[in-house]
Amino acid sequence: MKIAFVTSSAEPGRDGMGDYTLSLAAALSGLGHSVLVIGLADRWISEVVKSTGEGGVAVERLPVGFSMSDRIDHAAARLREFGPEWASFQMSCYAYNPKGLLFEMNRHLGRLAAACENWQVMFQELWIAFQTGSSLKNRLVGALQRHSIRRAVRTLRPKLLQTSTPLFQALLRTVGLEASVLPLAGSIPVDPDPGMEWFLQVLGEPGIPISVEKRREHLVGGFFGAIYPGWEPEPLFSSLRKVVAKTGQKVTVLAAGRMGGGGEAIWNRLPAAYPDIRFHKLGELSVSRVSHYLRNLDFAIAATPWVAIGKSSATAATLDHGTPVMVTRNDSQPRHPLKLEAPANPLLILADRDVAERLLAGLPRAVPRHSARDLAAEFVRRMEAGKSAPRLGTY
Repeated sequence: MKIAFVTSSAEPGRDGMGDYTLSLAAALSGLGHSVLVIGLADRWISEVVKSTGEGGVAVERLPVGFSMSDRIDHAAARLREFGPEWASFQMSCYAYNPKGLLFEMNRHLGRLAAACENWQVMFQELWIAFQTGSSLKNRLVGALQRHSIRRAVRTLRPKLLQTSTPLFQALLRTVGLEASVLPLAGSIPVDPDPGMEWFLQVLGEPGIPISVEKRREHLVGGFFGAIYPGWEPEPLFSSLRKVVAKTGQKVTVLAAGRMGGGGEAIWNRLPAAYPDIRFHKLGELSVSRVSHYLRNLDFAIAATPWVAIGKSSATAATLDHGTPVMVTRNDSQPRHPLKLEAPANPLLILADRDVAERLLAGLPRAVPRHSARDLAAEFVRRMEAGKSAPRLGTY
């Protein structure tokens, strides 16, 4: 098949949605499909950039500094030139507009829609303020986003609507959009080298790595990516202290990737609040080093709320590496009454209460695997099944 993707930015390692798209595109190429990725709002370039990505994927990046009209026309022309059987639009309001509103894009989207007969829309993010306790201002913005999302779908008239979590599926249903769930795959390939030697250096003093035998004396958790405002260290960190009191282990909490401004502020407060825990920020790492990092943690710490954990690309990458994830937030409840099943993956552990006994009993682990290939196969299966489906009507 010839498959095209329209996403936000295609700068590797700089955009979660772009990384997801590039990873899926590479996996599709590995299955023998011809793939094009168009970055419709690339923040990292000032001119159009054409390149070949992993697996021979054609990548065309359009700078956000160009007008939306010009970017849409360029993308539509490239789609017609490529001639895909399917085009996938990766939907996230803030990816295409800094205020999270799609009205400008929607004015021109019809020209892009006409460039391909079969569209799939993948909802990576929805509108804001679907949670209880949202401010009036945010609820108004969320209402505008819902309206613009519905208009975008009405213009694209896709044959397939998909999203990454049961929460988003249920929320879309409240505005008349029926989507199926297509779980995220991690965008960090599992390095065949487990990277233990590097990790032992991280745990040791500068120039003096700890030994393999001493590794068991350390309990190591870690963040990967953003720490969102609203994240709290309790009760997880008190649970870690209880474990240390019984085992005598040394606790280290690491952070890799970009935390964000709010995350930096939270991180900087932790050493004073928990002087008995070592905190070490690693910053941005190469893809292989991220793989080593995720694989060697005793557990990861997720800052995404439990109800929306399926949308976290960082969590998907961690699960690919077989590492358990402590989900510390359960404070984001939808304003609408929704029936949602809890995540079934045993590596996802809700840590909004004392989990010391879970830690002492030993956390589950899984064999590392790169799930992008499985996702690509399922992606194609659904497209094959959807070929004969009618384009969705008005909303």
